[in-house]
Amino acid sequence: MQFLRDLWGGLTDRINGEPVAVLAVVQMGVALGVTFGLHLTLEQVGAITAFTAALLGLIARQKVSPA
Repeated sequence: MQFLRDLWGGLTDRINGEPVAVLAVVQMGVALGVTFGLHLTLEQVGAITAFTAALLGLIARQKVSPA
């Protein structure tokens, strides 16, 4: 159970610290998955890309906007 807590903590730290890098990794993962046989439609790929870009874009905005 502690392993899962550590994993989740590391994930949230990474997302909060480098949201743009996380977005790039997610999009790369989807692209590689589709290339190597993950059966997703164009609409599903677009939805995943749009959702992650919007969510992580909001986090990135908090990092660069003045308080």
